[in-house]
Amino acid sequence: MSNPEITVIVPAYNVAGLVLPCLASIMAQSFGAWQAIVVDDGSTDATAAEVRTLDDPRISLVQQSNAGVSAARNHGLALARGRFVMFLDGDDVLNPTAFARLAASLDARDSAVAAFGTFLKILPGGAPYPDQKPLAQHRYPDGDVLEPMLRGNFLANGGHVLIRTDVARKLGGFDTRLRLSEDWEFWCRLAAEGEFAFIGTEPEIFSLRVRPGSSSGGLSVDWANHQPCLDTIGNNAAIRARFSAPAWHKLERTMRASQMWECGRVNFTMRRFTQARRLMLGALWLDPQPKRVAMVVAAAVQRRTNHAIVSRLRFRDQDVDADRTL
Repeated sequence: MSNPEITVIVPAYNVAGLVLPCLASIMAQSFGAWQAIVVDDGSTDATAAEVRTLDDPRISLVQQSNAGVSAARNHGLALARGRFVMFLDGDDVLNPTAFARLAASLDARDSAVAAFGTFLKILPGGAPYPDQKPLAQHRYPDGDVLEPMLRGNFLANGGHVLIRTDVARKLGGFDTRLRLSEDWEFWCRLAAEGEFAFIGTEPEIFSLRVRPGSSSGGLSVDWANHQPCLDTIGNNAAIRARFSAPAWHKLERTMRASQMWECGRVNFTMRRFTQARRLMLGALWLDPQPKRVAMVVAAAVQRRTNHAIVSRLRFRDQDVDADRTL
């Protein structure tokens, strides 16, 4: 297609067996004016070979030496022809109406630089993730979302976000120097440029495949890996200029607490209890929140009973076992 409205960029690294369902969900979209660019980031498995089996001129494959997800996304962004762009991971799956609903929202709202919806989680094999909160109970900000985004990344990844391509290019895409939370840093810069349009809770935009062995999960357990992103956001003059000095000081404390909490949560799901307790209590000290107090209590109960009360605290080995039995 010579003039697609939407470009979906699919960074792919060793997702053989998963990339075809991802691309099938793009091909099944009710909105047909799209192109898909699969950026194979130096895969050592059959990812590229599987993509080549598809006979759809709207799907193209480009390959690069392994350089990381940010470089792969930026490579695709440079090639994008659509007015709008989405960054969909190569193991995730779109709802058939995703493009149509997101594009309609952006077309109806000139002030918005991005539109987004909700998501569901699935196990590696594709079964629904256990004990998820119903979509109707999810709450997201709308409009000027910079402060909520700084307080904590409320997006799963790029798979439920449609962005104006010219704005993404203006920002220079993703920061390739960051190994962790590079998406959060990009969302913060994007939110400083304009509004985000939340399109509603149901149906979901995409399904996020939760893979226990993901590289981001491995990086998340080490608190030192979170600091570069915090520093990058903290040194962004355009973002800081939106707030008074006292307000920014409070926000920096909140941001640090948010990342510390997430690091502790991931450690807990991997049964690294000493590190988890230190980080989660550190986050509570920086930014006390009733929800976090409740999560700490839930974590203590779960550790004793080996039964998850809260979905986000599920042990990763239990996810593996659940996937094997479904």
